[in-house]
Amino acid sequence: MIEKMHEKSNGIVFKVIFTLISISFVLGGIGAGLTGVDSSAVKVNGEEISQQAFNSAKGRQQNVMNEQMGERFWDLLDNPVYVEQFHQSILDSLVEDELLRQYAKELKLGVSADQIKAQIVNTPAFHQDGKFDNQLYQNALRNAGITPDGYASIVYEGLLFAQIQEGIVNSNFSVPVQQELLAKLLLQKRTVRLATFPVANEVANQTVSAEELQKFYDEHKDSFINPEQMAVEYVTITPAELAKNVQVTDDQINTYYETNKAKYVTTGEARVAHIQVANEADAQAIEQALKNGEDFAKIAKEKSADKLSATQGGDLGWAKPGVFPKAFEDTANGLQAGQFSQPVKIDGNFHIIKVLERKTESAIPLEQVKSQISETIRSELVLNEYANVTREMANQAFESSGSLENVAKAANTQAHKVAVFTRETIPAELSNEKVVRALFDTEIGANGQNSEAIEIGDSANPKTIFVRSFDYKAQAAKTFDEAKGAIEQMVKLQKAQAALLAKAKTQVEALQKGENLSLPFGEAQDLVFAQAQTQSPELLQAIFAMAKPTDKPVYQASQNGNGDIVIIALDKVVDGKAEEFKPLATQIAQADQVILRNELLQDLRSRAKIEYNQDFIDQMNNTKQ
Repeated sequence: MIEKMHEKSNGIVFKVIFTLISISFVLGGIGAGLTGVDSSAVKVNGEEISQQAFNSAKGRQQNVMNEQMGERFWDLLDNPVYVEQFHQSILDSLVEDELLRQYAKELKLGVSADQIKAQIVNTPAFHQDGKFDNQLYQNALRNAGITPDGYASIVYEGLLFAQIQEGIVNSNFSVPVQQELLAKLLLQKRTVRLATFPVANEVANQTVSAEELQKFYDEHKDSFINPEQMAVEYVTITPAELAKNVQVTDDQINTYYETNKAKYVTTGEARVAHIQVANEADAQAIEQALKNGEDFAKIAKEKSADKLSATQGGDLGWAKPGVFPKAFEDTANGLQAGQFSQPVKIDGNFHIIKVLERKTESAIPLEQVKSQISETIRSELVLNEYANVTREMANQAFESSGSLENVAKAANTQAHKVAVFTRETIPAELSNEKVVRALFDTEIGANGQNSEAIEIGDSANPKTIFVRSFDYKAQAAKTFDEAKGAIEQMVKLQKAQAALLAKAKTQVEALQKGENLSLPFGEAQDLVFAQAQTQSPELLQAIFAMAKPTDKPVYQASQNGNGDIVIIALDKVVDGKAEEFKPLATQIAQADQVILRNELLQDLRSRAKIEYNQDFIDQMNNTKQ
């Protein structure tokens, strides 16, 4: 969590957050902190985390997950177990933030308004040609979605938690002896030769009795299961299949153009500047100076309390309607290019506003947008037809619940069938999580009833499917006769491995005594402990547990990941050196910091009183997402 907030103030995530900032931050200054009390989602040592805060965090996380996973994320939200885990992760994150916030208060850590402003000015995302660019900053703020208080809180906590993170970094150190020991172990190199004896070759030599098969079956009966299976009939429909029935007329195009004329007008913009001061007397004095002919930009640089725009002579850049607070915008709308306003009070400060330039709006001729409008109308008509058809299909699915024949007729299409399958062998036509859950996690798989409409497309390419199972068989234990073939192979495999392993151990004893055996050892290979962990773990565990050789190789019998028997010849062991460890030191230190952070949070949690609003949590988990 510390690292997450640290990244908010220094990493790419923080740059993205800045692009969502409200323009009102410029006008109103930095907020005083999060305000507003709501019923709680959770309390941490008596401090409420509001349901509003939870919902805001949830919305942000949903946006992140949507960017990462797209429609798959929204499909997962149909799964109650996933929803519960998703909500719990958000609550955990909020609780950890609050614990760190309280810990910072206990340590008397703080962040000033000047530090927050400096963070903005020094953010590379707002730099042009190596320095802060107010126009770039203003452009990033225009599509704002965060309040000034919310924005200030993000920056504040980013810097605050960074101080805690810095404390963890400074408290984490390792002495040379520790690094030398880590190097010796992690970078240890072992030279081995391997003689592999494939178990498959030995299986063919094994025989099993009827008694052995029965005994194995009785001991492992729960392992031999016929999974739930079914055949399925399905019907699908997409808007594209219905598009051929839709025609767009000139009258429809003309009507749409006239009805939506506002869409086909280039919006007027104004480039505005302002001078912000704290009291009316100062504002009136500045107004008089401007009337006397003094330069607006010069006064803004010298006297405006909004230091970010002051550096640009008060210039706030180009803005479309709706960007600034209403009082600010109403005042600017009453000015011609080059005019400045009387002092106007906004958010507790006084502003003198000047319109530097204006761009007027103009209508776009119908001929220029006719094809665009035609496609828009066509898309709407097709989607309307799609909605109507799928609604009628759903009605037919309900009314004729044991057949998809009428469902297919409603869409003027055909039903399709797929042969029997299990959950592990889903056919491509039905390979969708919603469909799989409907068939295997609800009653429709077993009762052969039609499903409801299942949306399996995405927002760009909608697609609806209806399914119905038949030839259904529930999960059931296999009889001995059904499992006999698999049992025979398993018993033979076990006997083959035991035989090969016993033989290998005898050969190892002979090798340890110095006897010369003709075994299929491969070429010598060097294995480094830290790098070899991604390879066969069973075999490597045996190799790095073997005693170090002295004047002759050490031998041991083991198994690889395929179950084959392997005789290991360990020829040499070379411990890692401290200088070789240096490239890994940073990674190890970062891992240690994560451990320390987790230990800190664990300690804070253990000493905290955390009270969850279970009613709210239950409501969230049971609400359609």
